[in-house]
Amino acid sequence: MRTLVLIVSALLLAGIWSAVRDPQPRENPPESSQLPPAPQPQPTPLTHVGRAACAACHPDELDAWNGSHHDLAMQEPSDATVLGDFSGLELERGPETFRFLRDPDRQPVVEVEGSGGSQTFPVRYLFGVTPLQQVLLERPGGRLQALPIAWATEAAEGGPRWFPLYPDETPPPGDPFHWSGLLHNYNFMCAECHSTAVTKGYDETTDRYETTWEEIDVSCEACHGPGSAHVAWASVKNDATDATDTIDAAKGFPVRLRRDPETRWVRAEGEPTAHREPPAVERPELDVCGRCHSRRSAIADGVVPGQPLLDTHRLELLRAGLYHVDGQILDEVYVLGSFLQSKMHAEGVTCSDCHDPHSGALRLEGNLLCIGCHEPVVFDVRAHHHHPDESSGTRCVECHMPTKIYMGVDPRRDHSFRVPRPDLSVQLGVPNPCVGCHAEKDNAWAAATVLDWFPVGRTGMRHWGHAFAEARSGISSGLEHPLLSISLDPGLPAIVRATALSELGRSSDPRVFLQAMAEGLWDPDPLVRQGALLGLPSAPPQLAPLLVEKLDDTIRVVRIEAARLLAPHLERVTPAQRMRAEAVLAEYRMTQTVNGERPEAHLNLGTLALDVGDSKGAEREFRKALEIEPAFGPAAVNLSDLYRMLDRDTDGIRILHETVVRSPEDAGLHHALGLALVRAGESAAAIDPLRRAAQLAPEDPRYAYVLAVALHDGGDLVGAFEALDRALRARPGDRMLIDLRNQYAGK
Repeated sequence: MRTLVLIVSALLLAGIWSAVRDPQPRENPPESSQLPPAPQPQPTPLTHVGRAACAACHPDELDAWNGSHHDLAMQEPSDATVLGDFSGLELERGPETFRFLRDPDRQPVVEVEGSGGSQTFPVRYLFGVTPLQQVLLERPGGRLQALPIAWATEAAEGGPRWFPLYPDETPPPGDPFHWSGLLHNYNFMCAECHSTAVTKGYDETTDRYETTWEEIDVSCEACHGPGSAHVAWASVKNDATDATDTIDAAKGFPVRLRRDPETRWVRAEGEPTAHREPPAVERPELDVCGRCHSRRSAIADGVVPGQPLLDTHRLELLRAGLYHVDGQILDEVYVLGSFLQSKMHAEGVTCSDCHDPHSGALRLEGNLLCIGCHEPVVFDVRAHHHHPDESSGTRCVECHMPTKIYMGVDPRRDHSFRVPRPDLSVQLGVPNPCVGCHAEKDNAWAAATVLDWFPVGRTGMRHWGHAFAEARSGISSGLEHPLLSISLDPGLPAIVRATALSELGRSSDPRVFLQAMAEGLWDPDPLVRQGALLGLPSAPPQLAPLLVEKLDDTIRVVRIEAARLLAPHLERVTPAQRMRAEAVLAEYRMTQTVNGERPEAHLNLGTLALDVGDSKGAEREFRKALEIEPAFGPAAVNLSDLYRMLDRDTDGIRILHETVVRSPEDAGLHHALGLALVRAGESAAAIDPLRRAAQLAPEDPRYAYVLAVALHDGGDLVGAFEALDRALRARPGDRMLIDLRNQYAGK
């Protein structure tokens, strides 16, 4: 069935591609421009000098930084740095008991007792200071593992104590969520953002890490980049130095973070909100801060500040499971993805407008920070906030930056600075700050109250969250897909449009997506261009010329996505274009080998090998992924599909059986096993795994659809209707499910 859907989509695309035109005509560059540029003289490499070299000229900045979260991001254990109680306290977690002790030299250690006996691990490093501190334990192969039991400091609600970060999870040894597993590995998960100039240094051939850093904490050069050229400039600077050099205190750094002296926020008389003069053009600060303060994955090792974020990292979009349907924070997404949705970002606000970049502290406390740009007689008055004086409801952040608790005790504020919309809570099930404070009330009360306060406000207005909710519930009417207008609206934040494009291609008529993609691929914001490419799970050959143009995109994540999609169609391009494509595919492979210890990287490399016709390479990579993580379902599914193509169905079914035992909650595995059994002529045996897939992922209509077909073909019409009705309760507007039900009902 999946193959049939892909073929139909490809035929539709083939039939309509000739009717799609780019929004603006562009000249095709001559093929010679696709050739590698001639070698250029290389500048003297920049080197790190350490914060001691900065202190002489910048004592105030260093003084602000001392004791900050950046300063204390990672420390070696000592009497001064260890905050937790290592006097013998213990905590039971599932099959294991953790004891926090001191060795004979008074160094902190953790004794872990489980079914296999007891082991003692030295605490090698400490993470953070408030409201919690974690410990890193040494393991073989250069690995450091972050223990999912942390010390809550006095600042934490409930007071000082050892507590589990994930109280509902007790994974056994061998599980990737176990403290010794992949998902608690410091070298991959944490290192880059807790020290300065980190190189992860993973060697796939030896399965070892040689992780290094220039400074153990987040010091000056973590944000400014290597300082050797700046120090050299400062050492020869004198009164005869060019005036622009004197002004430019960032001389010699790879990235200039200092504001232009003439940049200021202006609020003219009568204006309620300030505006920036001149308007923001480039904001490298967001790329520097966002490298760590975002939900993202690295595509380069040893990153030097100054590079665009999307050249070194892949930023997560507003996908389900990470953000609520209206973009509010849900999972631990940190800050950048929220901030990019905000009007503040659109107007040119950057991190250091509100935060001192060296201490990390707010520049002013309370509403004083906000009224610097927002007229207090308009906003800091009861007529606006409608709360009694001195109550928490008078604080701007309580309504416009509500908190969510992460890591058990750490409240973090949503940086999308949104207007409270309890009416959206009623309609879409999203949170709102009103009932966050007034827990005894409900969303309907909050919506009515806000409407009473602001009768000409936003209550009842359509929000882009409605489009995502409709699309994710299957509501679509042919060419009027709910995400189409969102993806094409230049007035919406780029991250919203990018997310719409990334989901539109998987849930719409191909003609709808091509219309949007033809616009999105040439958007000035690289996030939108990336979203347009992510919307294509695979590309028909007719798109090859368009993908060739994107190989020269200035942003890495865009060009490597274009190359990935072009890989199956290299025979359709010219020799020069193929040479360029091969170069970008090599870049894509490099981004995967950066994370060669992860099964996902080998899954991606295996898929690419298949696309270029290398079945042996694909098998090798899929097997490597399963060697790293035997419960990794996507690798098992792809390996099984490969074996089907090679007429090795028995091997494919065996792989799926083995993996589903290790990962019984993986809906995709159950679904793939059911399909494999159907193809093998074991239709009766296929029903149970197909039913299990539909139960585990009721939000995915494919699983219910295939289950209903299997039940119907097996003579169980009642069971088919039950499966479809259950799925339609989760996705009441899904056209595919509705059409199948009508077909079976004879309508």
